[in-house]
Amino acid sequence: MTKATKYPGVKYYESTKRTTRVKGKTRREKCFHIIYKGPTSPSSSIKKNIKEKVGWESESVSAESSRDIRGQILANIRMGEGFQSLKEKRAIDQAQRDATRIEKEVEERENMPFDALAAKYIEWAKDNKKSWKDDQSRYMHHIKPVIGHIPINNISVLTLEKLKKELKRKKVLKGSRKATLSDATIKHCLVLVRQIFNKSRHWGLFNGENPVRETSNADRKFLKTEDNKRQRSLSQDDAKRLLEEIIAVSIQTHNICLLSLHTGMRMGEIFKLLWQDVDLANELIQIRKPKNNESRQVYLTPQLLKMFKSISSKGYARTDLIFKNKSGNRIYQLSDTFNRSVNKLGLNEGVKDSQNKVVPHTLRHTFASWLAQQGETLLTIKELLGHKDISMTMRYAHLIPDQKRKAVLKMASNS
Repeated sequence: MTKATKYPGVKYYESTKRTTRVKGKTRREKCFHIIYKGPTSPSSSIKKNIKEKVGWESESVSAESSRDIRGQILANIRMGEGFQSLKEKRAIDQAQRDATRIEKEVEERENMPFDALAAKYIEWAKDNKKSWKDDQSRYMHHIKPVIGHIPINNISVLTLEKLKKELKRKKVLKGSRKATLSDATIKHCLVLVRQIFNKSRHWGLFNGENPVRETSNADRKFLKTEDNKRQRSLSQDDAKRLLEEIIAVSIQTHNICLLSLHTGMRMGEIFKLLWQDVDLANELIQIRKPKNNESRQVYLTPQLLKMFKSISSKGYARTDLIFKNKSGNRIYQLSDTFNRSVNKLGLNEGVKDSQNKVVPHTLRHTFASWLAQQGETLLTIKELLGHKDISMTMRYAHLIPDQKRKAVLKMASNS
């Protein structure tokens, strides 16, 4: 039953279930309400009585505080401004709390040290990358000491220049002697910084531009992958032996390697490949999101047609990945079956230069080398590989039969 207080428009009722202690005595808890005439609506000149619950005594609500709220609402209705109901007041209060919370979160995010982003990235990498230990080691030994403490919003191109200079001067033990870090190691460190920022943007922890992407042209050239410098290619016999060794262990790994060897596709492009990208009728594959953001087509050899038809006979959806891991998800790294097969055949035996070792990228390099050796033009090779710049394709020029010499000899034989 609602009871009046000594204040106009303020009433309360006593709960039959809730109690409170006042001056050492237990009694039923009071819940306070206010009653007032609301503002005139546009469709009617009659003011309606409004009743709103203010709250319980245990929520620090009293007859006096209820009176003050009611008085402020009535004053606002007369002035035509501010909150004109308790509901509006609560909405405004909540909006202010939300704004304060968001402002605090933004401030905390802006002042978050790079180390916090890196820790989250490495935790993610443990579940998603076989090479997570390499990332962790590079970060802990090379990156963290230089920029780990810096707030993420303060990391700029100049900060990365400082990191690069520090790494170039750094001495590490190589066997029994000290030596500077290799360009490849420095490159991997900068790539790791880039990946950490990219993931942090995806997670909503960083909203700015990736500072690694804002580097100069010279830095972009420095950041090009080490694979782009590889010189090793396989002979027809070695490629055949390698594929035979792999298929004895893993048919899927064999199929991935065959696809790279016969099309020059990058491993990342193969791992993203969907059935809708493969056109068996026209014997081609559409690469929709290649490394250089320029779509291209590659063409299926008879061996690849046979392979795809064999796989497709098991049934698939157009949007399915062609190659999946054991969990049915996307692959991020070629199976260790490849490296074990390379080692078993001794293809890297005695090879000390990492650029000349057989790695998965060697299959793409072999595809281009074979094309050059059979006399295909650099432009054809460039388009099939999806190179952004012809300069990247020029490394295969020395493999192309000497057309100029042939032209001179042909002229001489006709004179």
